[in-house]
Amino acid sequence: MKVLFNIHIRNRNTFAKIVFGFFLVLLIYRYYSSTFLIFAAGQPMKGPELDYAFWMSHLTGFPHFIIQHYWASLFIDSGVVIFALACFFSNKHRAVFCTLLLLFFFVQRMTLESYACSHSKSMSTLFVALLPFCFEKETTFTLLAEFSRYFLIYVLIASAFYKFHNGGLSDPSNFATVLVNQHSDLAILNPTHICYKVASYLIARPTLAGISYVLLFLTQAIFIIGFFTKKFDRFLFIALFIFAVMTYFIMRIYNLDITILGLYLLLFTSKKTEP
Repeated sequence: MKVLFNIHIRNRNTFAKIVFGFFLVLLIYRYYSSTFLIFAAGQPMKGPELDYAFWMSHLTGFPHFIIQHYWASLFIDSGVVIFALACFFSNKHRAVFCTLLLLFFFVQRMTLESYACSHSKSMSTLFVALLPFCFEKETTFTLLAEFSRYFLIYVLIASAFYKFHNGGLSDPSNFATVLVNQHSDLAILNPTHICYKVASYLIARPTLAGISYVLLFLTQAIFIIGFFTKKFDRFLFIALFIFAVMTYFIMRIYNLDITILGLYLLLFTSKKTEP
């Protein structure tokens, strides 16, 4: 346990390999989940919603061109994978590769999420996590890395605040009803799913469901400590990992995109960050 709490990352190149290695794992998960453009090519409908970046992109017409041509979808998907691998293995030109990775990844996610009519708010955390590596200069990298850390803390504190502001904590036992609505599809299509089994157990015990909801809130609210000190960053990283696991098994919410930002908590626990 002592070793677990003493984890840290001191070398920038090592840190980069961990971040991009994690990103590649997320890409494997997305491919396994059929969330690459090649699986959505030919989609006839779209829903950019209120995202201005999505709307501006659609005004140019290139997302429609990509989704209607399989080879273009394959080109964008391949670019994401190739430049992610380049960022993982390369040291000298990582800034250039990372810039290209963000460009291809934006086109991929914007096009896919528009035509799938399914928008992920947590996607922004991936862009924030990779942004520091677009710059070779150490001072710029450090500044953006600091921003990434505080952005993570802001996201979690804001989520905790809205749980409180929306009255979810006034009667936590109502969380059992929320779980019923969240898992209604699994109840019909896949009742043996591990998430449905966990949800069913909590639904049958509203008091225990309420306790789990309070624990989820506290796991997020504790990140307010990060605004005042970095002394407990390693503990916050572990709390973030627990939060990601809990939200998946209890609420079937995918939070691994947010978890990648947690790596910046480990970067700043070190005594010195080397280029």
